Amino acid sequence: MVGQKKMASEKQKIAIIGAGFTGLSAALELISKGCLVTIFEKEASPGGLAIGFKEKDWDWPLEKHYHHIFTSDKEIINLASEVGVKIIFKRPKTTIYLKGGSWQLDSPISLLTFPHLSILNRLRTGVVLAYLRILPFWKILEGETAVEFLKKSMGENAWKTLWEPLFKGKFGSFFDQIPASWFWSRIKKRSASLGYPDGGFETLALKVAQRVQNLKGKFLYQTGVVSIEKKGDQFSITTDTNKSITFDQVISTLPTPLFIQTVKGLPRDYIESLTPLKGLGAVNLVLILKEQFLKDQTYWLNVNDLTVPFLAVVEHTNFIDHKNYDGKRLVYVGNYLPPDHHYFDKTERDLIKEFSPYLKKINHEFNEGWIEKAYLFKAKFAQPIIPLNYSKILPKLKTPFKGLYLANIQQVYPWDRGTNYAVELGKRVAKLVLKIRHD
Repeated sequence: MVGQKKMASEKQKIAIIGAGFTGLSAALELISKGCLVTIFEKEASPGGLAIGFKEKDWDWPLEKHYHHIFTSDKEIINLASEVGVKIIFKRPKTTIYLKGGSWQLDSPISLLTFPHLSILNRLRTGVVLAYLRILPFWKILEGETAVEFLKKSMGENAWKTLWEPLFKGKFGSFFDQIPASWFWSRIKKRSASLGYPDGGFETLALKVAQRVQNLKGKFLYQTGVVSIEKKGDQFSITTDTNKSITFDQVISTLPTPLFIQTVKGLPRDYIESLTPLKGLGAVNLVLILKEQFLKDQTYWLNVNDLTVPFLAVVEHTNFIDHKNYDGKRLVYVGNYLPPDHHYFDKTERDLIKEFSPYLKKINHEFNEGWIEKAYLFKAKFAQPIIPLNYSKILPKLKTPFKGLYLANIQQVYPWDRGTNYAVELGKRVAKLVLKIRHD
């Protein structure tokens, strides 16, 4: 009898909506157990927010939105090893732009020598950061805002100088609603050394997708899902090509607002339990430059100046060798913004014009003649807004419809978004699907 149940489970037709790392890792887990898996992806290739683009003379693609991993990101490191992709680890430089100058701030020594805080504030800040790194209990922090926690523990000066510009730049009007547990997660897993897949994240995603295909998994690229409808014991998926396909189970990795729009007939109380969850989008201007922009070799520049209209400048080629990109210098100018922000209506030319005076403040030699080419990439849902005591309302993977699962970045709490947690989530939802079918 048990063997019959297992055989029935292995013949289940399972749809996965989205070929980001959550969908890919779920697919690999399910198909390795004999399930019949079809992955729907609106883009032309896998990767989700880590999807890349490539100029014809480049050896490697570049992510549309900047990515790296930490040494503690074991899930994605293991996935890369499984499909034969090497992770390159280096220790790049992180700097902050403040009061018209730049200061390295990525180690205890650089914190102790940082000139814009008193020695007492520097010591308090260092002690609190060390405490958070060893603290295993995040739930004690989720009932208090990060603003309250940081002011109380590090002092008003440290909050104003180091953290307020970053929180306001990243979260906008939500900056004072973010729980201290979110800040804990950012400090807990951060490492000085950063990792990057050999060939880029898209190369890794393609390798995983190829493994799934080798195991008879099916990908439907450039195929958006417009509706998911429960019909008896099965689900009918309608695509933007007007095809309707039936499946026994469905895993959706769509952002929560899109999930609500796509699934027909969800109970009102369930929808209401999801709608308080807000999110921000990402707008990334990618500049292909003739010259190095951050000449002190900084990879990541946090902009601690609220008069500047962007949050970070990330010079990818100060981390990964520019030889992989035909010798060009690649720079992201990044922002997290509400989905209705006017930057989502701008072109790359608009943002170059708006950002150039501020880029010149950071590097006085910069001028628009340095720019060989620019790309503008936008994602309406990139950063969840985590409320206080989120663990009490965290959406479950199972939905009210038996056989329908929701797995997206709003469910990786207490961790923040990231490819590592996408992989972890994909494996978790796949194991839940398998367990339920075998029970």
